Formats: sequence, structure tokens, C-alpha cells
Amino acid sequence: MGNYSQINTILRNATHAKILLLDNNNLQFYYQYEDILPKSEMFAPYDLVLIPGWVQAEYAHHARKSNYISNIPVPTYVIDEFEDYLPLLEYNDLKLLALFRLSSVHSEALQFFGRYRHLHAEELPDDWLEQFYDHGFTTKQTNTRITKKNAGEVSLVTLCFCLLHHYHTQIQHLTIASTDFGIIKIKDRVLQESQYAPFYGCFSAHPPISFLSTDVSIYRAVKQGTLAIQDIPRLRPNPKSAQYIQHHADHTSTLHSHVLTLDQFMVICNDTDNYTFIF
Repeated sequence: MGNYSQINTILRNATHAKILLLDNNNLQFYYQYEDILPKSEMFAPYDLVLIPGWVQAEYAHHARKSNYISNIPVPTYVIDEFEDYLPLLEYNDLKLLALFRLSSVHSEALQFFGRYRHLHAEELPDDWLEQFYDHGFTTKQTNTRITKKNAGEVSLVTLCFCLLHHYHTQIQHLTIASTDFGIIKIKDRVLQESQYAPFYGCFSAHPPISFLSTDVSIYRAVKQGTLAIQDIPRLRPNPKSAQYIQHHADHTSTLHSHVLTLDQFMVICNDTDNYTFIF
């Protein structure tokens, strides 16, 4: 069952809504380290937490993660791709198909959308989205669950732009909680390609989209004083791709985008006045 009516009740009269979209990898991180990254701090900046249905499918078998989600201290809803996304685009199948296509960079999805790219709305099969979910992803099945590689990431980006389309005057900013570095390029691709049909520039840089990677989560907690520097090695033992800004004394800045070792990351966290973390 979808939750469009519930989030619409919350957002239709909002003016400065701050929304977090949650991916499974970040959920695992917050759940695993709740003892030093409490929910009361992690989710406090947001008015609403939304989880795509394809992300929920990745953790639904895990009772403790499901319980963690149910205890997030702000309104939290699962948004179903099959029931909730179309109302956010005024039931325009072509726009939804285009958003899913632009949000997908893996070969199975590209092959799937190659069949439908030039069809008119009335030519699309009624179950095209179900077919996409069934055939547009690499699928793995175990005794407890079925996983679709890239499905959560694709659904997050698509939901992000559905929300910006439907509530562009109600949202102050939208944050994607993901640690998949490639999601930055996918977001930029959607913004660039949306200048053409069927969107014709309906998306813009406002409301802004930001990212809450696990590195940003750690950096933010250190800057706020809720996480001790000595706890960082436990949370981030391995090198990771990162994006951050270094501020200089002459009021200029440098954008860095590369792999950061633990030691390099800790240097930045020890000097939060001179750095801003982006991803």
C-alpha cells in the first residue's frame, strides 16, 4: 500500500520542508553504530524521512533494522515505486519512465529502456514499471530475500526528482543519504538531460540536493561535538572516495575529489573550520 496521501498531507502546505531520502547502506551504518551515532542526533535536522520501496525490500527481512526504522524520531514513510511515484508526476508515465532511464546507468536497465524510449504514452504497456523491476537489474536470490543490484540507488534518485517536481515550492532542501559515490554523477546527469523532452527544464538547482554520505555523517557529528575524534577509526577504517572543499586564508577555496585514507580524513575532522565535506 502506498503512502502518497500521507506525505501529501504533510507537504502540500509546507514552506521550508527538509527531507532525507535513506539508502540501505547508510541505514546499515546508522544501525550498526547507533551507540555513538544516536538517532536523536542523526535525524534531528529533518522534517521527514522517506525510504523507497526497493530500498525497504533490502532490509525488510531484518527485524532489528525494521525496528530501527520504526523508531526514527521524525515522521518516516516507505514510498512505493508502483503506487506513489506516478502521483508525484501527475500520472505522466513518460516522465516517470524518462526519470528512471536517466537514473539508470547499468547495462540491464539501458537495454530495457531501449525498447520503450521512442514510444508514446498510449503505447506503453500498463505494467512497464513492474517489467523494469523484474528485468532491468541483476537479481540475486537467497533463502531469505531477493536483491536487485542498483535498484535502491535508481529509486532514490528518481524519487528525489519526483519530489522536486511535485513540491518545488514546499521543499527547502532535499538530502540523499547514500554512500555510493556514483550517485553524484547520476544526479548531475538528470539535471542536465532534464532540459529536454519530456521535462523541458522543469528541474533546477533550487531546491538544492545535498548528500549525507557516511563520511559526511561522521564529519557532521565531529563538528557538532557529538562524536569524539578517537571514535573515527572504528567507523571508517578503510580508504573511501570523498568530495570536500578546503578553505584558504585569502577567502578562496579548492574542491577536492579523490580517495581519502583514514589518516587524511582524521586531519580534516580535526580542522573543521577550514574544510566543508560534500560527500
